[in-house]
Parts: sequence; structure tokens; C-alpha cells
Amino acid sequence: MFRMQTCLVVTMSDLPDVQGERAQIPVALDMVGVSGLVKKVKVVRDGKETTLIPEFSAYINLPREQRGVHMSRSSETIESIVEDVAYKPVEGVEELCRKLLERLLEKHEYSDRAVVVFESPLILDVRAGEEEVKRQKACRLHVRGEAKRGEEIEARVFVGVSVDGMTACPCAQEMVRSYAEAILAKRAEELSLSKEVIGKILDVVPLASHSQRCRGTLIVEVGNGGIDLTDLVEVVESSMSGSIQDVLKRHEEARLIRLAHLNPLFVEDVARLIIFNTLRRLKWLPDESVVEVRVESMESVHSYNTVAYRKATVKELKRELASSGD
Repeated sequence: MFRMQTCLVVTMSDLPDVQGERAQIPVALDMVGVSGLVKKVKVVRDGKETTLIPEFSAYINLPREQRGVHMSRSSETIESIVEDVAYKPVEGVEELCRKLLERLLEKHEYSDRAVVVFESPLILDVRAGEEEVKRQKACRLHVRGEAKRGEEIEARVFVGVSVDGMTACPCAQEMVRSYAEAILAKRAEELSLSKEVIGKILDVVPLASHSQRCRGTLIVEVGNGGIDLTDLVEVVESSMSGSIQDVLKRHEEARLIRLAHLNPLFVEDVARLIIFNTLRRLKWLPDESVVEVRVESMESVHSYNTVAYRKATVKELKRELASSGD
């Protein structure tokens, strides 16, 4: 004879809330959560649809008395909102970030702070080259949000991009200029060159220098509104010696090298230009908005990279520029 075994049914209410237990060591934690969650998201702005593949991280703070957070609620929050977006695309990454922050604090009633971070490859359609051919440009999108629970949820959202360009070194170029000037001076009589003419030649002819790929990152606090990612990309690109392209015809490559070497820049110059161009291009940014700039030059003749960094409010940057008379 077969003996029927009784199937035991356990409901969620029967399970112990281990995370809700009292912590043995009563110390609060600033951030606890999940990271590395990859999803597909569609964003529509001004009639243009962009598909992103962001990697999400979501964190909340943990009170000193509570042993753990309910991790599944954080991943579930991202899952549910991303599923909503799949059927109804959001108008911007800022909106997506705000929704995640609000939902996290709704799900974790014991926390009063939340942080959301996500990054994604960003492919933009651009016009490149002398013929203005439509091509794709690859960048990197950065989004970070912070929220506090009060009478209302107060959220701050930061959006930025990382863009690659190129720089030519001013110092090396100046040494080449001095060398070329000395050679021409020695042969000035033979070539019928005056000192004035030699100077004019060196001002016009692109002089050799070492060049390298340079990565500029610009992140701004967007307030309650949104931001056009293309504006951020163009600010960073226009602040370098030259704009690199995936495809270059021979005459386009020659033009890029010539123009880049007529505009040599240190990594410090690029960082300051990004700041200056941000204030000029994004005049609508509130004074309290934070601007963060990081530039890294992948040096071609050194075994190390060079880096320049600045983080300040719009008001602080405006004050510095005003005091210098610029």
C-alpha cells in the first residue's frame, strides 16, 4: 500500500521576518542595497526614442536597531518600474530616477534616505565630417539620485555623460617650435628669411606634438526639470583639441590633426573649458545646482594618465569667473 504524504502549505505570514530582527550590534549603516541589475529602458523626448541598457544600483540607509533590509523589495522596485516603462516609455532618465527613489522609500518604511545609480552606453545620431554624414557616436551615460524622507520626499538628481576626444600637448609643441625656430634661424640667410617671417611661418604651420585620447565627464544637477543629453555631449566635445570619429577619410584625418595641433590643450585647460562652456550653454541651471567635471588624458608618451577634477555649485563657479574679469 502507498501512504499518502500530507503537503504542508506555508504562507508568507508564517515565515519569520529575519531582516526585521533586532541587530546584535546596534550600528546604523549609510547604504545597503543591490547592484549590478541590468535592464532595458526606453526614453522618449521631443519625439525621439532612445533605448538604453543601464546597470542599476539601489540603496537605502538602515537604522541601528534593524538587522537587515528586505533586498528583494529593492530589486522588485526596479523590476516593476522598468516593466512599466517597457509599455509606457519615460520622458527622460531624470523621471525614471525620481520614480525609483520614491518607490524605494515607499517599500522600505524603516528608511529615510535612498540612493539610485545607473549607467548605460549611450548612442547618439550625429552629423560628422566635412560632408555632414549621419553617423552614430558612442558615449557613456551617468545618472545618480538621492532622496530624503520628510513631510514630502525631497529628491536630487544628477545627470552626466562621458565623451572621448583628443588633445595635443602645448608643452611638447612649444619645444618643437623652439627647435624649428633655431633651425630656420641658422639657415635664414640661405633661405632669405627674416626673423619676422620665421615667426609668421611658425604661427601658421601646425607644429608637431604628442597627442592622445582624452575622456571628459560632465555631470550636472538637473533640479525638477530635465536636460538634453546632446547638449552635455557637445559641451564636452567642443572643449577638447579635436573630436575623434570612428570613420575618417584621409582628407578628414588630415584636417582633424591639423586643427587639433592648432589648438593644443592641457588636461587642466580642457576641464576649465568644460566648466566655462557649461555655464555659457546651460544658462538655465539654478545657482544651487552642482556641476562636476573630470577629465582624464590617456598619455601617449608617458606610462601614466593625467587627471583634472572640479566639483562646485553654479553660483561658486560664476563668482570665480566674475572675480577674474572673464
